[in-house]
Amino acid sequence: MTVLSLTDTPQITELLPKMMGLTSQERLLLARLLLDSVLTKEIDEESDWQNLSQSTFESAWDNDENAIYDDWRQ
Repeated sequence: MTVLSLTDTPQITELLPKMMGLTSQERLLLARLLLDSVLTKEIDEESDWQNLSQSTFESAWDNDENAIYDDWRQ
C-alpha cells in the first residue's frame, strides 16, 4: 500500500478544509460512507470471482461422464 501525502492529491487538498469544518458526527458518517464505498467494490469483485469459479466448477462436475457418480449410495 502506498501512502500519499496531501500534496500528491489536489482533490484532497481542496476538500480537507471543508471536511474539517464538519461536526465530529458528520466526519464519522463521511468516513463510514467512504469506507463502505471501497469495501463494497472489493466485495462485489470477490463475489464476481466466486460466481465465475462456481459456474466453471458446475460445468465440469455436471456432465454425462460423471453422471454415474450422482447416485453413489446405490
